[in-house]
This record gives sequence, C-alpha cells and structure tokens, in this order.
Amino acid sequence: MNNNYSRTQFIELYDTTLRDGAQTKGIHFSLSDKLTIIDLLDDFGIDIIEAGWNGANVTDTNLFKELGRRTLGNSRIAAFCSTFRPALSVDSDPVFRAGTAVNVPVMTLFGKSWDFQVREGLKIPLEQNIAIIAESLAYCRRRFDTVIFDAEHFFDGLEANPDYSLAVVEAALNAGADRIVLCDTNGGKLPGQIRQAMETVRNRFPGANFGFHGHNDADTAVANSLAAVDGGALQVQGTINGIGERCGNTNLCSLIPNLALKCGYQMKFITPNRLALLRPLSCRVSEVMRLPVTENQPYVGDNAFTHKAGVHIASVLKHPGCYEHIEPQWVGHRRELVVSEQSGRVAISHKLKGMGYKTCEEATLKRLVEEIKRLSSQGYAFDRAEISLELLIHDMLGEQGKGLTLEHLSCVPLAGIESSQLFRIELALCFAGSVRFRRHFSEHPVAAIQSMLLALMREEWAEFEPPRIQQVSVEALSSGHLRAWVALGADKSSQSMVVTGAGERAAQCLAVVESYRWAWLNARQNRQQSLHATMACSA
Repeated sequence: MNNNYSRTQFIELYDTTLRDGAQTKGIHFSLSDKLTIIDLLDDFGIDIIEAGWNGANVTDTNLFKELGRRTLGNSRIAAFCSTFRPALSVDSDPVFRAGTAVNVPVMTLFGKSWDFQVREGLKIPLEQNIAIIAESLAYCRRRFDTVIFDAEHFFDGLEANPDYSLAVVEAALNAGADRIVLCDTNGGKLPGQIRQAMETVRNRFPGANFGFHGHNDADTAVANSLAAVDGGALQVQGTINGIGERCGNTNLCSLIPNLALKCGYQMKFITPNRLALLRPLSCRVSEVMRLPVTENQPYVGDNAFTHKAGVHIASVLKHPGCYEHIEPQWVGHRRELVVSEQSGRVAISHKLKGMGYKTCEEATLKRLVEEIKRLSSQGYAFDRAEISLELLIHDMLGEQGKGLTLEHLSCVPLAGIESSQLFRIELALCFAGSVRFRRHFSEHPVAAIQSMLLALMREEWAEFEPPRIQQVSVEALSSGHLRAWVALGADKSSQSMVVTGAGERAAQCLAVVESYRWAWLNARQNRQQSLHATMACSA
C-alpha cells in the first residue's frame, strides 16, 4: 500500500467538534478554546468548521462576533440553527433570527425527517413540518453562500415512512439547499442499511448533493460514513477524536486516513504532508478539550503502533508490515517497541542498542531477560514505566563500581510521639564505592526523602539537577504488596518509575529514590557523551 490517493472524487470534510462535540459530558469550551481549535482545524485543512449556534449561549454569540473579523486560510465557517418553531415564523422566531444573524459563508439548518419525531416531538401535522423546513431554507438561501440541510433521524424515518422522509428531502432541495446531510441521529444503523438508503436517495434525486452525519451508538459511525461515501455522499461530518453526545460522533481521526489511505479518495486540502499532521492535531485538540486521547484509538492513540509481544516485535524488526497496516509516519505517529515480561532477547537487544549498549554477552542478556520476567511477576510494569527498565539495565550493564547504588533505605513510623505520625527515614547511597548516609525524622517522608537525596547528590556533584516529580501514587496488588508510581517530567513528555513494596510510605520513598538514581545516571551519561563529543571536535 502507498499513500498516493488514487480516486479523483473530492470528499468534503465538515467538522462539528465545536458544536456537536461540545455536547460531550465533561467538555466545556471557552471562547479562547474555540478560537484555538478553529485555527488548528484551519491549518490542518478541514473544509467546513461548524462553529456553534449564535444566540444559544454567550460563548457562541461572542465567537461569531470575533469570527466576523477573521479570515481563515483554508476552512469556511458554518453556523448551526434549527428551523423556526411551529407557533412562529421566520420573522417572529427570535431563536431562528438570532441563529441566522451571522456573517459567515455557510448556514446549516436542521429539521425533522422522521414522521414519528414530527408527531411525538413537534406535535404538528406532517405537512406543516415540510412547510417550516421549506420556508426556513428559502430565508437562508437569500442570505448565505452555502446552505446545508441536516435531515435529522433520516434513516429511521426512511425505514418507518419512506414517502415522508423523501418528501422532506424534496422540499429541502426545492427550497434551495445546496447539500442534504442524511443523519443517523440515534447512531444505531449498520453499514448495509446506510448503503441501501444511499442507493434509494441517489436513484430518487440523481442530481442532488448528499452528505452523511453519523453517531457512534452502535460503534459503526466510521464504517457507516465510509458506506455513505461509497454510496455517493460528497460530504462527511464528524469530530476530532470522535467526541460527541452519548457514544460520540464519527471520528474524523479515523475517517480521514481511511478515506485517503484505504479508499483512495481525495480531499481538497488533505495532501500526504497534511495527513502527517493528524496525530499532532488529535493531541493538540485533546489538550484544549482537557480530555485525553484514548490510548487504543486507531491511527492517533498512543498504542496505535505499539508492539509488546516478543514474537510481534521480532517480526516488526524484520519488516514492519508483519504487524502494521500502514507506516506510522503517514499520520504523524511513531512506532514503539515496549519491553515487558512477554519480551524475548530480540526485543531487549533492540532496547539495549537504543540506550547505547552496542554489545552484550549472551549470558548477560539471558540474565537480564530473566530479571525482567522475575520483577514483572512481582508487579513491575515495565511497559508503562520505561525509566524503571532503563535503571535496571544501567544497574546490570553499567561499569561496576562507577555508578550509583542504593545501599540502604528504611521508612519506619514512630507511633505515640506528640500524637502525630512521625517517620524515621534512613538512606545510604554508594557513589562509585563511597557510601554516604543520612537520617531524618519527618511527618512527610516523601518530601523528606527528596531533600535527603538532593543533599547527598549535590555533595557529590554540585551541578546535579533533580528530576521534576509530578505525582507519587500507590495502588494495591493482588499479592498484598503495593505498587508505587512516580510520574516525572513535563505534562507533554512525562515518564514513569515503578517499584513494589510492603508498606505505602516505604514503597513511595523507594520509587522516589529510584527516580533520583535514574536521573543521576542519565545526567552523568549525557555529560560524558558531551565531553567525548567536545574532545572529538577539538582533535
């Protein structure tokens, strides 16, 4: 497979992250958030960005005021609104008037296309609903460059009363809608049903332009979108990372590469170079939303191109196509080979080379594999705590007598002293054969151990910079022991250290000590490499 798009048909991308995505529980966009996401989508090359509903809330109202003063490089902005309410008209409905009082090129109106919704939801005659849709669209036709009609619940309606649903589409087209978007609003349809419905509307309205709007309640939104496109839809709607009400909307981060790489469709702005910005887009929007990207999300999740099983890693090192369906860099991702209790010598040898250990005796490699498996059986999760693995490798393969080892650590609670919980912390480190010792009493052993470590290490190396510890946490294991985690680094590039122990404070202190040891050994190694590079340049 290659990443040259073969079909000449252009598919229009319509993003509704800021409107339908904003209906996700727990997501609250500020004005700044929305403007940031609009800039990201514009830079990536989304054709139409649905910004929101003017007048529905303060944020959206202020957003459209700001957008009226902005010019985008690639995208066009769409406003979203309902048709006017049954008891009112295009002139008397303040919600409709506010929603359409915007200075943007695209207006998207939604209306009912399922007779059940008209009878039970709107409580009006079917003919009145069609008249409302036609009048609302005709009003917008005179005011906007492009008018889109979202036919809500279209597929349910087509199944229940095809004549009525098709009559709604016909009225929308006659009123001037440029695009009819067929909505699987309840998200329960399957690809075969979508394909059959597309065939019906294409046969009935051969000159019309159709789009598809899917929800993911049956976990088929992406598959349904592909079926709609194969059936003749020219526009697909969705959200970044698939956010949306209930189970979410069509995930554009899956749909776009599927359209391009699997189906060969072209999109106006999505060149191979732009497609390589997909994972950065997903991650950046995720940061703005304050909602992490799901680790196993296709194409963009952290685990999308991560290999753990020893057999898989051995095969991928021979040829990535053995266990990867595309090249990770095509979507801006990278391959990750993790070491765990499932790893064999091939995976660990690859890790050693990446750390600068070019050669390793077979017997040493065997001992390392056995030690990884032994510690993993005790609860060490090396696939989630890479710096724990790096420290183990340094300890086993580093120059003996020239490193930094932990000689003694204890954290003992002292009960009954002034009715507070006081701990006695003892620490002994060996620096290249020289042992240094500290004892301290504190009610806060985790903070105390960090102060003790820094004091000891700076006695040995005054320029040492301690690791940035974000969080220290503990979880119970089924064995009765505890597993302590330390998160290190900045938010965007955090790394983890893991240890196991019998007591909560002792495990936490051990995890902190091991984090400092890793930081020390890593810094010393980097310093030596820098000195060698400087000497080589001087020579």
